[in-house]
Amino acid sequence: MFRIRRYPFVSDPLREVSLLKRWVRVGALLVTLILVLLYLFAFDLSAGRGVLIFLTMAVTVGLAVELAFSHILRLTRASFYPVKLAVELSPLEGFKEACHRSAEMVAQLLGAEAAIVAWIHSDLQELEPVASAGLPEQWLKVAPHLSLAESELQDTIRRGQVTSKRTAAGDRWFSGLGESYSVAYVPLLSSDKVIGVLGLAGDSATFNPKDRRLLSAIGVVIGLALDNARLYDQERKRAERLQELAQMRSDFLLTVSHELRTPLTAVKTSAEMLQEEDDSPAESPRGQLIRHIVQGVNRLNTLIGDLVSMARLSNSQLQLNLEPVGTGEMVGAACNLIRPLVQTKRQTLDVHFDAPGPKVLVDQRRFEQILVNLLSNAHRFTPAGGRISVDVREEEDEVIIAISDTGSGIPEHERQVIFEPFYRGKEGSGRRVPGGMGMGLAIAKSLAELHGGRIWVESGEVGSTFLLAVQRYLEPVVERVKVRAT
Repeated sequence: MFRIRRYPFVSDPLREVSLLKRWVRVGALLVTLILVLLYLFAFDLSAGRGVLIFLTMAVTVGLAVELAFSHILRLTRASFYPVKLAVELSPLEGFKEACHRSAEMVAQLLGAEAAIVAWIHSDLQELEPVASAGLPEQWLKVAPHLSLAESELQDTIRRGQVTSKRTAAGDRWFSGLGESYSVAYVPLLSSDKVIGVLGLAGDSATFNPKDRRLLSAIGVVIGLALDNARLYDQERKRAERLQELAQMRSDFLLTVSHELRTPLTAVKTSAEMLQEEDDSPAESPRGQLIRHIVQGVNRLNTLIGDLVSMARLSNSQLQLNLEPVGTGEMVGAACNLIRPLVQTKRQTLDVHFDAPGPKVLVDQRRFEQILVNLLSNAHRFTPAGGRISVDVREEEDEVIIAISDTGSGIPEHERQVIFEPFYRGKEGSGRRVPGGMGMGLAIAKSLAELHGGRIWVESGEVGSTFLLAVQRYLEPVVERVKVRAT
């Protein structure tokens, strides 16, 4: 016969009840014996009559103890088994593993000879066995599927009731065990819907009509656990698929970017050579066309660089070269890069920081890219003649870099989504500027998180402030050891 794997339980109330029952029996017999002896001495009865009284009282007390503990045992089973199953099955994440564990544990707890977990396939309109305990492993491969329309388990499936048979003879799943075994079918429920069936086979003492409430509770617990495991499997597969699609997208972006850079480099080189050799005035049609070509190619190169950065960040391919660098030094370099663009719109750039400023442990080139993206964003959304200010301050163990503009404010519902890739703002929001791809803030946010920092925005009806926080670098303390001259 195939053995069911046993699971060690740390605490078994049934064993404690059985142990208590033994002690109560012994105690009851001792008390009965003492009472009979006292009765004999008090009334001076014969030994034969004393033995008769003792046997009568012992049988009566024994029956009372047996009936009382039978009720206590049933109550203990009804409260302990569902909780034990819930505790054991809740951490399981795989559907098949949860099905097999359910079949084995129920067979062990109830003392069943065999157990089967079957799942209802709504599309196929059939009941399919998916796990078994106490049966040969190859049984699942040849196990018959029961049609929901012709199934003999109509009361179990349609009404959600526990059904039983006195014999396994003729049963499509348990007939091989022999006629001496009785069979019970328990509906597996989730959200008041039957999603499967638990089949059990055992001797006549295994299933008691009074245990139907226990079996129903077990069906609810197993149904919820299996449904959760099934949903987890679906979500895991969906996440794996999304990860594959993200990988494909990153690979596609990297490939396209690489293929575009070769012809763009040739176009840019040719346009710059024409611009250097052209003697016509800058305002002439020819000069304007050449200048527009150079500007367009530079813009395309910037967009391709953003695509490559986003693809590498999404693919976790970006490696940081961390070193302690002064914050003011990096902010100053970023401001110098953006200053020509600010001057073209007659904007004012106010800076409030000291060089080199507090140190942070960052990749200097990548961190400056964050600052340039934030400054470029402020420049684009600040009208001509507006003001951009940069402030660096320390708060506890963080360095805060605040970049403020006097452009239109950001609605509250957009303050989180503006950091999403390719988000450019909605029409009428005042933050939509043609020409961008909506990747600057997304790249800045990803790079900041890669450095262990964070980015957020504070905005009103007019003006916005983007804040970048990163951990302050603490110089390692070198402990000086004084060496006493000997």
